[in-house]
Amino acid sequence: MTGITLIRRIFHYLVNNIREHFMLYIILWSLLAIMDVIYIMFF
Repeated sequence: MTGITLIRRIFHYLVNNIREHFMLYIILWSLLAIMDVIYIMFF
């Protein structure tokens, strides 16, 4: 029983962590993609 609760606690921790940092990851990857497009178009 304790193993199942431990797995569930780790799962909830990972889901909350992803939900908190998801917008930050989207912003960083979109900035990287914009820089890549500018580099391809102008250099």
